[in-house]
Amino acid sequence: MSRSEAIHELYEQCKDMDFDESYQLIKDARSEEERHFIWAVADYILQQKQKKVILEKRF
Repeated sequence: MSRSEAIHELYEQCKDMDFDESYQLIKDARSEEERHFIWAVADYILQQKQKKVILEKRF
């Protein structure tokens, strides 16, 4: 698998991540750097979901 394909697959797996699930993933991180990476991904996913709710005027 190419790096590009791997990144795409990672995105596909993460985009539907439940925000509550991210806490367990952060807790289970193997390093501080991994913990920061997971937090950044979770934060991005939450921002995208918030953006969608705002655009749909469901707030």
